[in-house]
Amino acid sequence: MSHETDSIGLPVDPELRRLEFLLGDLAAQWREYESPERQNEIVLEYHSVMERLYELGWDGFLDWDSELPTELMPEQYPKQRHNS
Repeated sequence: MSHETDSIGLPVDPELRRLEFLLGDLAAQWREYESPERQNEIVLEYHSVMERLYELGWDGFLDWDSELPTELMPEQYPKQRHNS
């Protein structure tokens, strides 16, 4: 199931939009923190949010600044991105 987007590519569904923005916030926090422990916590939360997005039918892509480094992204995301 594909999700509906507005004219600039953001999800129309308010929950999908909120979760997508949350990923951007988490990615920014990950870049800001130098503590490996805190960065690991952020990665776990990021993965949880991505899982919820997929459960809700999200099939989009993130801006580069909303992504973590490729090796930290959920396994499904890079596969989905390369298959489109």
